[in-house]
Parts: sequence; structure tokens; C-alpha cells
Amino acid sequence: MKSFIPVLITFLIASSSISFAQSYKIENDASTLSVIGTSTLHDWKIKAETISGNAEIVMSDKKLKDITSLLMQVNVADMHSGLDPMDVHMRAAMTANETNTVDYKLLKITDISENTIGGYTIQAEGEITIIGNVKVVTLQATMEMRANGTIRFFGETMIDMTEYSVELPQAEMGSIKAEKDVKVVFDVVLSK
Repeated sequence: MKSFIPVLITFLIASSSISFAQSYKIENDASTLSVIGTSTLHDWKIKAETISGNAEIVMSDKKLKDITSLLMQVNVADMHSGLDPMDVHMRAAMTANETNTVDYKLLKITDISENTIGGYTIQAEGEITIIGNVKVVTLQATMEMRANGTIRFFGETMIDMTEYSVELPQAEMGSIKAEKDVKVVFDVVLSK
């Protein structure tokens, strides 16, 4: 019995620093995603109203060790610019093969480093799928661990829409054309 107590204490100390994955789900109401672009006439911005997904995040001693999975979906029908003609063009282009979501799937984390604001800077590779076309992208995000237990990821990345075979909107017999490069700005909150 005497030898059992030191073994138990050693196990409890060791297990307190064991890494384990925790499941998180995206909070739609607290998350935002915008696509910002330009055309030969003016700049434009489309906001997503429905963002869903989940993640598996590995923590040890209250520190981020890894993100083993992250899936995010944006519903195309719930993306709005505030300009009805633009929304019609965007939906037609983004649902060309009856796909109704834009998807992001994490492939791997390439770097995690603590930053100066008390969170982490994360480098990741992932797949973006638009109308069935899949491309691997590298992006950087900032992760913030909040006092209420939620986790916030925010950042931005550039996408060339022609790489996904998205037909760029045109108007006025082609005199007004959308540019192919867009900026995706995301601010996503996850909770257990």
C-alpha cells in the first residue's frame, strides 16, 4: 500500500500535463466572414450569414499544442452584398454545379508560435472547395483564447476565383467586370 501512493501521485502529476484533443463547434452568431473584391466600376463586399463547422484542438497545460482538424462551411444562399443584382450574379457563379457551400478543411498546421497579444500565430495548409473545385491554400491566422472558454480565430487570405472556375460577373455588355482576386476576411468563434 505504501508503494501505491507514490505511484498514484506520480501518475496524477504526469497526467496533468498530458495533451488531449477537445471538440469545438463554430458559433454562427459570434462569427463573421466577408469576401471583398473590386471591379472596373467600384469595390464590393459580400458577407456570409451562415457559417458552420467544428474543430479538434489539442491543449496541454492551458497551451495550444496542435489543431488536428478544422472544418468550416459557408452557405452561398446566405451570402449578401446589399445589392440585389450582384447577389444574383454571385449566386449563379457560386452554385454553377448545384453546390451550395464553400468549404475549408484543414490539412495540417505548419507552425504555432505565441504572439505578443497573449494568443498564437498559426500557419496552416488547408483545402478550399468552391463549386466542386479543390485547391490547397496556405494561410495565417491569429488565435485568441478567451476567458469565457471560447476560442477566436481571425485573419485574411487572398483567393484567385478563376482557379476555382468561378465565372466572374459582368454587366453593361462586359464594360463592368469583377476582378479575379478577392480577399476573404474571417473572424470565427468556437465553443465546446
